[in-house]
Amino acid sequence: MTEFWPWLTGNFNNRELAGAIWITVLLLLFFIRREGRKGIWGIVQAIIAPKLLILFAAFAANIAFLAWLGLRLGVWETGLLAPTVVWYFFGGLPLLARSFDAKEGTQHFRGYVKDALSGTAILEFLYVAKTFGFVVELFLVPMVTFLAMLVVFSERQKEYAKVNSLLSIILAIFVLAVIWYSISQVLDEPDTFFTTKTFRAFLLPIYFTALSIPFFYLLHCYSHIEGARIQIELKSFQSDEVKAYARKRFCLIFPLRPWFLRRAVRQFHNMPARSKEDVDKIINDILKYEREAESPPPVDPSTGWSPFLARDFLTEEGIRTGDYHPGYEGDDWWSGVSSKELDDSVFPGTANYSFSGVEGLVTQLKLRGHFMDDFVTEVALDEFSRLSQRLLARALINVDVEDAMQRLPTRQPFQAISGNTTIELKRERFHSGKGFELVLEVGKTADSHDK
Repeated sequence: MTEFWPWLTGNFNNRELAGAIWITVLLLLFFIRREGRKGIWGIVQAIIAPKLLILFAAFAANIAFLAWLGLRLGVWETGLLAPTVVWYFFGGLPLLARSFDAKEGTQHFRGYVKDALSGTAILEFLYVAKTFGFVVELFLVPMVTFLAMLVVFSERQKEYAKVNSLLSIILAIFVLAVIWYSISQVLDEPDTFFTTKTFRAFLLPIYFTALSIPFFYLLHCYSHIEGARIQIELKSFQSDEVKAYARKRFCLIFPLRPWFLRRAVRQFHNMPARSKEDVDKIINDILKYEREAESPPPVDPSTGWSPFLARDFLTEEGIRTGDYHPGYEGDDWWSGVSSKELDDSVFPGTANYSFSGVEGLVTQLKLRGHFMDDFVTEVALDEFSRLSQRLLARALINVDVEDAMQRLPTRQPFQAISGNTTIELKRERFHSGKGFELVLEVGKTADSHDK
C-alpha cells in the first residue's frame, strides 16, 4: 500500500485523480439504490456478452502489439503503460464504436487521424499538462463538468438560447484560464516539460489512433460480411443453393469493400435473384457502375443529369447519396437517400436528398425537409432554404433560376418553369398533424426528355 500511492501520483496527475474519485463516488451512489444496481448490472451483462468480450480482447491485443512495436521504434516505453490503459478505455473504445458507423465516401477513418492532429487535440493536451493542487482539482472537476452539461442541455432547447450563450462564455473563460495556467507553468519550468517523456505522452494518442485504423477498418468490413450473411439467409423465396452461392461470391469479391457488399445484398433482394446467373449479374453490374464512376458517360443537360454528378451536388454540405440502382421492375432507377440534421434541437429538423430517373439518366432531384411543430426552429428552416438554393445553383448552371432563388427563403409553395426545367416547392402536413415537410423537386419534363 505504501508503494501504491507514489505509483498512482507518478502516473496520473491531480485532475485525473480527482475525476476518478468523483466517478467512484457517483458509482457508489448508484449502488446504494436498488434501481441503480439493476441498471449497472444490466450494463455489465451487456458488456460481458461473449462476442463483445472477444472484440474487446482483440482490440486489446492490437494495442499490446502496437505498444511492443512502439517500444522497438522508441516511441513507447513501459512508463506509458498507465496512459495506454486510459487511452484504451476513453480514446480507443469510442473510436472502435464509431468504426461501425462509417459511410461510403465520407473518409470516415481518415478523420480519426485528422482529429488526433487537430488544434483541439493540442489544447486538450495543454489542458491536462499542468494541474492545480489536488484539493483545488476536487472542486474544479465537478464544477467544469456540471457547467459543460448545462451548456449541452441548454443548447438543445431554443427557449434557453440566451442562457446557453452566457454559460458558453463562462465555460470558455474557465477552460482558457486553466489552459493559460498550464502554459504559464510550462514556461516557468520548461526543463521539466520539454522532455522525451512528455513528447512520447503527446504522441501516444496519435500513434495508437493512426496505427489502429487498419484494425478498425477490418472490423468494419467483418461486421458487414456477417450482416450480409444474415440478410441473405433471411430470404425464403431463393433456394438454399443460390443463397449459398451468393454468400460465397459476394464475400469473396467484396471482402474489403463493404459499400459494394451492401449494394450486392440489396440487389440480391430487389431483383430478386433466383439463379447463379442473377448473382453473377449483380456483381458485374456493380463493377461496371464503379468503372463508369471513374469516367462518367456524358449526358445531355437538356434531358437530365448524370447520376455520378447528381450524387455529389451537395457533397460539400455533408450530403452524399448512395449509388444509383434499379428498382424491383428494373425500369425505374433510384439513388440512396442521404440525410443531414439542420439544427441542434432535441428533435432536429432533417434534410433528405435523393434523385430518380432511368438507367444512366437522372430526371428528378428531390430535397425533403422534415420538421416537427413543437421543435421546429428558424435555424433549421433557414438551413433548408440555403441547401435548396445550393442544390439549384449546382444542378442548374445554364438555367435561369433567379425567380426560384428569391422565393425559396420565404418557404411558400410555388412552381417555376424555366425552359424545359420545372422547379416546385411543396408543403405537406404529416398525417399525424404534428409536423410538416418541405419538398423541393427539380425535374426535366417528359417532352424535354423525348427531344
